[in-house]
Amino acid sequence: MAAPILYLGPEGTHSHEAALRHFGPKAKLVPCGSHYEIFARLCAPRAKPRPLAIVPVENSSEGPVTQTLDQLAGHPGVGILDSFSLPVPQHLMALKGTKLSGIRRVCSHPQVLGQCRGTLARLLPRAELIAESSTAAAAGRAAQDPATAAIASDAAAKIHRLAILRQNIQDSEENVTRFFTVTAGKTPPRPAGKTQDRRSLIYLVIGNRPGALLHVLAPFDASEVNLTFIQSRPLPGRPWEYGFFIEAATDWKSAPAQAAWKMVLSLAESGRNIGTYPVA
Repeated sequence: MAAPILYLGPEGTHSHEAALRHFGPKAKLVPCGSHYEIFARLCAPRAKPRPLAIVPVENSSEGPVTQTLDQLAGHPGVGILDSFSLPVPQHLMALKGTKLSGIRRVCSHPQVLGQCRGTLARLLPRAELIAESSTAAAAGRAAQDPATAAIASDAAAKIHRLAILRQNIQDSEENVTRFFTVTAGKTPPRPAGKTQDRRSLIYLVIGNRPGALLHVLAPFDASEVNLTFIQSRPLPGRPWEYGFFIEAATDWKSAPAQAAWKMVLSLAESGRNIGTYPVA
């Protein structure tokens, strides 16, 4: 039995499109209402077969998707299988017959509103910007109100029978989102190939003391491990203390990289490698 694929729904979101492209139209795709629901279902103890999930992790314009990072931090049993990127054109849509002058509100996912901030300021400077749980949910809301527009995908416009008023309104032409495929099941063996063409996402909890982060990461510098991404997130129940997500690109089978990782673990309060995946 093929594993179900969880994604941030409903149908018509960019995560839905990513799941379709990555797994194909015959895959069993299961929409979820939030990042929290995705990880709760991913880790459900009785889930058979074990599901996979497609989650957005980073956008080239707006940076990290913090909801995904927080769930990865809170679910130590989840691992990353692979990583891939997808261009995400954003379209302004509303009920047929709607003109820009009649729009009072624009809704979308918070990340998408940020990706289109400059264009919205020019097109609709007086419109209220409203955050929704997903782009598809925003399209559904626009379908109920002639004064509300949504920013969403072409698929969402078709599902909700909306007219696209402006195409590609993202501020950057190179607007790309990176996704992870994650699982709470047994991680399959890594494919053969050049290990230096892979990256690992590491999560570290470091003591709150002066110079702690620099001290803990020094072994990576000494071993010439290239760190391509660093993002801090608040630790639950520990005000003003943080966990750090770090993406490292190196040949993890090399003796210097292994020695550096052992030293980092000895210096940090805790740490884990969430997954190693090909660069894409």
